[in-house]
Order: sequence, then structure tokens, then C-alpha cells
Amino acid sequence: MAMQAPRAASRIDVWTVAGLALLLLPLLTMAHELMGHALACVATGHQPSELGAYYVQCSGDTGWSRRLVAMAGTSVDVLLAGVGFVLWRATRRPLSRLIWWIVFTVKGMVAAGYWMFSGLTNLGDWGPAAGGGIGPLPWPWAWRVLMFAVGLIAYIAVTRKAIAMIATMLGGGDSSRRTQWTVAMTLYIVGGVAAVLVSLFNPLGIVITLISAVASSFGGTAGLFNVAYARPRELPPSGFAIGRYPAIVVAGVAMTIAFAAVLGPTISLG
Repeated sequence: MAMQAPRAASRIDVWTVAGLALLLLPLLTMAHELMGHALACVATGHQPSELGAYYVQCSGDTGWSRRLVAMAGTSVDVLLAGVGFVLWRATRRPLSRLIWWIVFTVKGMVAAGYWMFSGLTNLGDWGPAAGGGIGPLPWPWAWRVLMFAVGLIAYIAVTRKAIAMIATMLGGGDSSRRTQWTVAMTLYIVGGVAAVLVSLFNPLGIVITLISAVASSFGGTAGLFNVAYARPRELPPSGFAIGRYPAIVVAGVAMTIAFAAVLGPTISLG
């Protein structure tokens, strides 16, 4: 009986990962802001007055309508993370699997991170006290403790699942671990730097950069460090390979530039 040849080590081109970060992360951010906050604003009978890259102003929303608008962005993130996980399981093509892994990982971490951030600071979409995203609610400190705890548990679960998923794709061995590090850190650095640069065009100043772009990118996806340095159970090499896709790199650069040019300075609808 002929011996089966061992599979080659996994490899993913770093430029392709950078291009996917520049392409997908603006789209995922727009889903949070436009499909989430802006659409909820219209659905509750109000009119968005400003559409920015990292915020939406909904004129006239108060009470429960304000809370629904505030919660809608993270709700879309949770939905997209679920879709990403289901489609990751359904496909076997390496590029498609990587794309859906990015969607699951980024949106899952950002959603859980929002709960932690708002629970800790009372800033952002889920702050339950006066001045917070969904506030004011009774017993805001109790809500904040609960939100932080739920967010922390969810963040740990998403990070562990992301590690298991990428290990399933790449398999084991030193080369696969290096590829795992490259994917996670390229996604973190390129996505974070691009988000901060885009946010600098906003007319509201550094506060939007700090509590939206920096918090959601460098803060929200900090779990990618865990992914980069994780050492899951030893697996055989999988032969998972993605080469260089110049079209993805070009599309990613074009998407980020368009995102910065159109939504970065904010569209005023008032």
C-alpha cells in the first residue's frame, strides 16, 4: 500500500491579510453604524441628522427609542458574528474560510468589548447612567457590573472559539503557528491604524477618535493578541494555503480611502 504524502505547512500571504483588513473592516463598521444605529433611528420614527464613520446622530430620539437606537449597532455585530461562524463552518475554500473567520472574530470581539467598555466607563452605546448610550436606567451601577461581567464572559468565549477555528484551519507545526501570529497581528495593526486615521477626519474632535475608533479597533480586538500567541493542542499540518491576491489589496485600499473620504468628515442630513 502506497504511503500518503504528508501535507505541506500552512501559509497565508501577509499582503492578502492586510488587503482583507482594509476591505472588510470598513464594511463591518458601516454595518454597525448604518444597518444598526441609522436603520433603527428610521424604524423608530426619527431622522438621522449626521452619519459619520464611527457615529450616527439620531435627532429627536428619547426614552426607549434612544435605547433601541443605541443597542442596534451591537445587535448587528452579534448577528454578523453568528453569520460569520455559520458560513465558516459551511465552506471549505481557504480564502472564504479566512474571510468568515475575520467576520466572526472581529464582530464577536467588538460586540463583547462594547458591553465591557460601557460597563466599565459608562461611555459608548451601552452606558446605563445619565449621559450613557442607553441611560438613564434605575440602579445604573448594578447594570454596569452586569454588562461588564456578561461582556467579559462573552469576550473570553469568542476569543477561545477564534483560536480553535484558526487552529482547525492551519493545523499544527511551527510554520502554522507563525502563520497564525502573522494573520492575527496583521489584522490587529492594519485594522487599528486605518480606523484611527479615518477617524481623524471627523468634525467632533479627538473624543470620537478615542471613544469610538481607538476603543473599537485597538481595544475591541485586543483579543487578537491571545489568538496570535495561543498554543492550541498539537495538530498535523493542514496544507491550508492562501497566496497573494493583488485585487484584494487594491480593493482594500480603495475601500478604506472611500470610507475616509465619504463618512470620515461626516454626512450632514439636517
